[in-house]
Amino acid sequence: MQDFRLRLQAYQANLSDKEQQLAQYLLDHQDAASHVTISDLSQATGISTATISRFAKNLDFPNFQALKIALVQSNAPSDSLFVEISPDDSATTMAHKIFNSNIDALKATEANLSDDNLNAASNLIVKALQIGIYGLGASNIVALDGYHKFLRTPVTVNYASDYHMQLMSMTRLTKRDAAIIVSHSGENHDALALGKIAHRHHVPLIVITSSANSHLAKLADIVLVSIAEEFQYRTEALHALIAQISLMDTLFMLTAIKTNSQTAAVFEDIHKEIQKTRA
Repeated sequence: MQDFRLRLQAYQANLSDKEQQLAQYLLDHQDAASHVTISDLSQATGISTATISRFAKNLDFPNFQALKIALVQSNAPSDSLFVEISPDDSATTMAHKIFNSNIDALKATEANLSDDNLNAASNLIVKALQIGIYGLGASNIVALDGYHKFLRTPVTVNYASDYHMQLMSMTRLTKRDAAIIVSHSGENHDALALGKIAHRHHVPLIVITSSANSHLAKLADIVLVSIAEEFQYRTEALHALIAQISLMDTLFMLTAIKTNSQTAAVFEDIHKEIQKTRA
């Protein structure tokens, strides 16, 4: 993911006040800022070159030059429909904007994926004796969806909607298992408590979040970032939910492919049992 605006969306939550100020300046002056030196930018903003350099690193760019390249890409013409819904919109116009905003969230999230991260995550799942899938609030919907899917694989999977049962479940996992925690902000107190238990017990941890530099993400072995925009009538968390479900779908499919013969047998057994319930 090289687009500056999308990278900022993933990392902005935990930037310092000076870095937030710099981010806003770059958003407001993308074209001009993409052609200046770090010294010129420092003079224009009153922010030190050290802070600018640290800002680039905190957005996971290797250096300031890479950040400038991302500014150029972010400033290019786009057909993105991340636009605000208006009360004056017709029902079909609102639907059009919502559908396209969800599509843009998926595209932005997809742009941040890498073979290394996805393969590493699926390998942790395939090698685990069991996996636990956790989420709170809206993220619990993603966790339940993941549980529903992974039941169709030979992987032993645990899920609980109740937080105290989640704590108990996470406490039972070991370094031979794996955990997936879904948290939009990555700062939820209860999600962090689950992450800290996994960290203490050396449980390999996959985190699905919209904040790549959140405290929960820092506890993870692998972070998968969902990206979405926030609007007046619909928070970014709701757009991100669709991207997070798609990330869970991807982990499931990679696992199914890597355990193909065993997954096929599980599918067949489940299909037979479900068919018995149908008239």
